[in-house]
This record gives sequence, C-alpha cells and structure tokens, in this order.
Amino acid sequence: MAKNMREKKASLAPGEILKLKDDECFKIMFANKKHIRILTMLLSKILKTPYETLSKSKIHLETLTNQNVTAGEKKTECDIAVSVKKDDKITDKIMLEVNIRSSAFQTIIDRDNFYFSDMIANAFPESEGYKNLPNNLLVNFNNFSLNKRGLIFDEYMYRNVYGDVLTEKSRILNIDIAKCYQLWYNKGIKEENIDNYSKDLTLISAALSMDKKKDFMKCMNKVEMSPEIRSEMEGVLDNMCRDEKLVSRYYNREEEERRIQEGIYKEIAEKTATETREATKKEMIIKMYNQNATIEFISSVSDLTSSEIEKIINDYLAQAKNDSK
Repeated sequence: MAKNMREKKASLAPGEILKLKDDECFKIMFANKKHIRILTMLLSKILKTPYETLSKSKIHLETLTNQNVTAGEKKTECDIAVSVKKDDKITDKIMLEVNIRSSAFQTIIDRDNFYFSDMIANAFPESEGYKNLPNNLLVNFNNFSLNKRGLIFDEYMYRNVYGDVLTEKSRILNIDIAKCYQLWYNKGIKEENIDNYSKDLTLISAALSMDKKKDFMKCMNKVEMSPEIRSEMEGVLDNMCRDEKLVSRYYNREEEERRIQEGIYKEIAEKTATETREATKKEMIIKMYNQNATIEFISSVSDLTSSEIEKIINDYLAQAKNDSK
C-alpha cells in the first residue's frame, strides 16, 4: 500500500522541492532555452570564466542524441550537450551528465570513454585544421566518489606514464556532489582551499541534493550571480514543483532506484554471509587436518567432497610454506 501511494504521489509538502540531481529536473533547470542565462552561469563556474565574458559568446544547446551512426550502432545520449561559439567558431564543447543511479558507478568509466570519443569527432568541419579542434570537456555530477583521495573535483587529461600533460583540449571532470552536500551541511566549504569559481561550483553541486526550498535558496544566495539569474532559477524551480506529472514521474524513478539499491544491498549481504560461512568452514577443515583427522572423516562432517577438501588443505600448506620464507 505504501509503495502504491508513493508511486501515485503528485504533489509536494509545503517547502519541499524536487532534487535537481534527478536527470529530468537537472535538464529542466539547466537546459532551458528560455533561461539560457542559468546555463551560462553554470558554465562560467565550470570554465572559470567571468559570466560577463562568457555571455558574449553564443551558448548553443546541441542535440542530446548523436544520430550520425549507422543502423545497429550505439548512440550517445547525454543529459546536456553545449557548444560555445565565438566569432562563429566553436571554442568549447561541453557535456554535462548527472549520475545518481546505482548502476552508474559500475559503468561510468567505460561510458565516459564512449561519450568522449564521440564528442571530440562529432560536428567538426571538414575544412578546419586539427589545430582548431575545440576544447572538449565532459562534466560528471556524481552521487559517489571514483577516487580514494577524497577529492571534490577529480579531473582527468591525457598524460604520459610520467604524468606530463599531453593536451589540455580533452578533459573529464568528476564532481562528487554527495561530498559537496556534506561540506555545505557541515559548513566546511569556506575551509576548502579552492578558488571562488570552484567554491561557487561546490555550492551549486551541493544544491542538487537539496529537497527543501529554504536550503536551496540559502545556498544559491552564496553563489556569485546576478539577482535576475537567481530569480530565474527560483521561478523555474517553482514551476517544476507545481507540475503534478513531473512530480509523479520523479517519485516513480526514486521508488525504482530504491528497489534497485535494496537489491544491491541484499546481494552484498548474501555474498558476505556466504564468504563468512566459507571462511568458517575452511577454518574448521584446517583445524581438523592439524588434529590429524582423515580426509574421509572431514568430508563426512563438512558436506564437501574429498577433492574440495584436498584443495583447501593444499592451498593452506602452500600459503604456510610461502609465509615461512
């Protein structure tokens, strides 16, 4: 009953908002042609370029799906694809992708390679020389961390084995939005040793996870932007939260993700329990072997075949021999 009620939910509680880390909500806020200034503001933080400078360029929302493929070939489908034009030439191509689904963690690196190769080659004029290849940037707003350094911004470029950068025209930026939110919640953003653009991007990334309007606006008020853009963001957010069909789709996706996550947790728990049982059984077999029990006797009390027991014992003896060296 609770599940059905949640799936049919079409309105929000007072003060509640849809989280912008949801794919559809993210696109409504930042890929809105009527409010291109919002996207320009976000790009100015990512590219570390003053908004006034970037706004003089032409910000163009590209087709999200690459159709330049033959039948049967996989298409590139990203959340937001943008080109920045200056003097009628593309200077930057940016893909923005939100990854909050459980499956994203397992596939993101391979998918990045696929998206990135397509981004570089797609729509590059035949008449242009390679020196005019635009800057290509793939930005992932992740609900998880891919690095073990605890980084908020994890940037990748082509490098050699010595760490020397081959080119800065190809970059992938992973942003840990979960850590951004934790920093905001614990009031730790000021303590981060980052520039103002990165601080603003951290605040925006933190806001993607917020489900209360007062928190969202409090966070946005700390971001350097014009009052007009801030007002536009609030207006888009309010319209989004009044859309009953969007709210219903949002909660259906959240419910689906909850079920997937519960399945993953169950699988981990079962695997851990199995590994624990196997480890305990191995310990029992080794203990009986060290007490001179026969293979036949061990097999009768462990439900394992003689060959399985012999393998466990041989692995144990090999490890003991290796440890004694």
